[in-house]
Amino acid sequence: MEHAGENLADVLKQRAPGLAPPIQMCDALARNSPKLIETLLANCLAHGRRQFTEVADSFPDECRYYWSRWRGIRLRRRSKGSPPDTEERLTFHQTRSAPVMEGLRQWMENQFAEHKTEPNSGLGKAISYLLRHWTKLTLFPASKGRPSRQQHRRKSIEEGYSASQRMRSL
Repeated sequence: MEHAGENLADVLKQRAPGLAPPIQMCDALARNSPKLIETLLANCLAHGRRQFTEVADSFPDECRYYWSRWRGIRLRRRSKGSPPDTEERLTFHQTRSAPVMEGLRQWMENQFAEHKTEPNSGLGKAISYLLRHWTKLTLFPASKGRPSRQQHRRKSIEEGYSASQRMRSL
């Protein structure tokens, strides 16, 4: 049985040569990354958010703070329900999300530096998860077309991969 990274490698081998590396969004498991094929690896913020959900009963104030900041990075749909276009999303994330995310990163680092949070506690593990995967979790303010979450935004990542090829692969 193949893992997700192996399946993705099979798909990516069919891409037209010379294209820029695609953005691959997945959780942080190493087996999700294809071997020998370059992708821009992005992790889903919902996985990081889930870490805080699991410890909310034990650390309600800290989790409430984290969630209040996290809400600031989400771009809402337009009033008529249509999703924002790629340029609008990128501009929003560069001007609004990136500063919020940087403040959140500093807050998390300060939790350890100022000994407010024990690294081995549930909250410490949640913070460590985010800090360990920070670059991959925060790719969206710098990448055109990269959503902050995987959920509800799954799109084909492979340019030049025809619909008929996709149908044959199912």
